[in-house]
Amino acid sequence: MSVRNVLWLWWKLLVLVSLTLCVLAFLKLQNYSLSDSELSSSTSSISSRSRAVDYTGNPKVAFLFLVRRNLPLDFLWGNFFENADTGNFSIYVHSEPGFVFDESTTRSTFFFNRQLTNSIKVAWGESSMIQAEKLLLGAALDDPANQRFVLLSDSCVPLYNFSFIYNYLMASPRSFVDSFLDKKDVRYNPRMSPYIPMRKWRKGSQVIAP
Repeated sequence: MSVRNVLWLWWKLLVLVSLTLCVLAFLKLQNYSLSDSELSSSTSSISSRSRAVDYTGNPKVAFLFLVRRNLPLDFLWGNFFENADTGNFSIYVHSEPGFVFDESTTRSTFFFNRQLTNSIKVAWGESSMIQAEKLLLGAALDDPANQRFVLLSDSCVPLYNFSFIYNYLMASPRSFVDSFLDKKDVRYNPRMSPYIPMRKWRKGSQVIAP
């Protein structure tokens, strides 16, 4: 084979590789666009219910508990809410479907019948956790008095009294979300895709205060 033929073959191979890379890049951009669209549509129901009008009444803090079943530290939270004005807070609990908070399942009357009626089965590390959080936020947004939202797990405890936390959250213009990219983290499960693509996987605390 002559040098000219070899150069011609290399040239065709280079063109073919370039075209392949262009197609892959285009598909990747399309995937990003679709993901953003899905994210926008999944949150539109919440954002449309959020702050349609400015609320002028007494603002409340919504405490959103995402628990496995019952709330083992309910007695601590009962003491926390004991001296608070009931007009300053709301309580929402996402537990396993069918679980009811009453005198037989909780030691604090503050949690009586505070469970969501549309709760779902939740598994750690799966998108069901995100769906449960969205259900809690959606329920809290139905009350326009809720102006601050605190997402909590069943192992969280209050370190300050209610008045301190209420005044601090109401005075702060910021949201508190612990989330960061840990390049050494190996806990990502491919089964989370496509709901949680690897490029959006972050490490952080479930507890937030937006």
